[in-house]
Amino acid sequence: MNLRAAASLAVAVAMAGCHGCHDGHPYVPYAIESAAPPARAPEAGSPVASAAPDAGHTPAFSGEPATLAPPGAVRWSIDGVALEAPEGHVIVSAVARDFDDDGAKDAFAIVRANDGNGPGELAYYHALAHADALQPQATFPPPALPGDPGCTPVDRLVAIGPRSVLVELGMAQCPPHAPSAPDRWVAVVRGGAPANVRLAVALTDPPGAGALSVDAETADRDADALEDVALRISLEGGAPQVERGPRVGVVFAWLDRPAGLSRDLAATESSFASLAATATARALRRKEAPEVPAYAAQVRALWRAVCAESGSPRVIGANAVVCGAARSLESLGLAEARAYATMGDPLRAALAIDRVERPSPVHTGSRLAEAQKWMAQVAPPASALSLRAVAAVPAVEGGREPAWGSLAFEPGGKLLVRTRAGVVRVDPDAGDEAAADGVAEWKSAVTSPDGVMRWMETYDPCDGLALRAAFATASNDDPHDVALPVAPPLGDRCVGSRGPHPRTLPVAWGSAGIEAIVEGEPVLIAPDFTHATIHASFADQPFAPGAPRSPDGTLVVIPTVAGVLVRSVTRARLLRAPELDGTYADQHDCAVSNGGTHVACVRAGRAWVGAWDGL
Repeated sequence: MNLRAAASLAVAVAMAGCHGCHDGHPYVPYAIESAAPPARAPEAGSPVASAAPDAGHTPAFSGEPATLAPPGAVRWSIDGVALEAPEGHVIVSAVARDFDDDGAKDAFAIVRANDGNGPGELAYYHALAHADALQPQATFPPPALPGDPGCTPVDRLVAIGPRSVLVELGMAQCPPHAPSAPDRWVAVVRGGAPANVRLAVALTDPPGAGALSVDAETADRDADALEDVALRISLEGGAPQVERGPRVGVVFAWLDRPAGLSRDLAATESSFASLAATATARALRRKEAPEVPAYAAQVRALWRAVCAESGSPRVIGANAVVCGAARSLESLGLAEARAYATMGDPLRAALAIDRVERPSPVHTGSRLAEAQKWMAQVAPPASALSLRAVAAVPAVEGGREPAWGSLAFEPGGKLLVRTRAGVVRVDPDAGDEAAADGVAEWKSAVTSPDGVMRWMETYDPCDGLALRAAFATASNDDPHDVALPVAPPLGDRCVGSRGPHPRTLPVAWGSAGIEAIVEGEPVLIAPDFTHATIHASFADQPFAPGAPRSPDGTLVVIPTVAGVLVRSVTRARLLRAPELDGTYADQHDCAVSNGGTHVACVRAGRAWVGAWDGL
């Protein structure tokens, strides 16, 4: 089943899934991706366990969990209300109260076929005078969900507000199936004559994704005497290769209007603004700043899973759910950069600013001046002593394959430019250029020290979890595919099984592994290709021509939107020049000399070289 078909099925079932009832208001289709936690079987008669509330969340989303029925219950009494299961079904759990305000108790119950392992369905029991046992007046089956015998049923029922329940039906821990097919169905259903689905949600649980939980409340949010609906979506955990962040949540609200439920976008924007404000406050405090990067990554993962603006949302029907949180996510990215500056990490601070300034659905406008003030504390700016254009035209590689750059400095300080006709030597101070006799032209391909393995590609597999790096031999034997601790960029759109080409800057390949910067994150890929980690500092590995390092390996040069960053183990500077203002983000193939006295980069197909005071 493809994504469009799954979304259509979820909508159709939610609108027509009530047997014997009609909904007075059109529901708003909405779907959320999740990885459900393993189900636990509570003892008979005990409340059905629900997701643990997040720290700081209001009790309004807690609700009253249903009571679990005895195993195999065909007829069962709860709070003085006798219920009878539909033919061929058993009662799993139920909650009883006066759902239609007529003075008599009604009930909602989850029922399941007594000869299967399916997710079950919701049944509504309306109070009838002189009835020995109530029969269901309406049933609400979920859309088509995986029903493999190896799956674990998910059935959760919570009373919310005076007249409604939140029901969650589905299957967990299933064998692999179509990634776009829903795994769980969550709905807010109101009792009455007739009962009706107010809001329906279809969830997918791809392997390795963080666990998304859904809670709900019904309350009069706009003081018009009508009961509105809100969902709180919380994310916990995530891909194993990415640093785990704390549980975070966001509120989606709908207001009851004569034409149906209408999105209250302000509630969602306020939720993301609160998350960003928390990150900003922590980024200023040295003890709390180290927590901010993982926190920010978790908020972005939540946004990626539930918002239509996400580049590759794993949300069925995602186009119906706009979050409008661009300003908040921009503030979140700046908070992450500020946290790195507080920790004294100028490289990652500058790279984080780059991510904020990169055009995307979450970019609202330049706040670079604000960031540069505190970047200057960890990487003081330095103005060029001289800057000159290079006549030799560098041979710049394109395509998806990571490549070594076209510029390199010799230990003696001369600049080498790889051109289509060979290598040219440039005197960075005098400007003299001549063929570099005796200098071998280095290859652009990023290969292992023994020349056997080659970095073929960095790619986004469009699973919303993590980028990956692919390696193989020249004959494509012994391939290796490594998950990177880097999430896909916000807002990138996937076409088929590949997203846009991730920005990849190889730094070194030696006995310690492969060092690189991928989408603004420094990573180290293990020599045996088994895993990759975030890289705290670049190792002392052999210099490769075309790498963004000095020949002695002590300096690294990275072009950033704030300037050209040169970093040693103990110091960093942002190099600037009037001729380069406004173009720093477009620079690439940068190289730095020993001592940091000269830096060269390529922009728009031409190279330049400049002189600065040494680092």
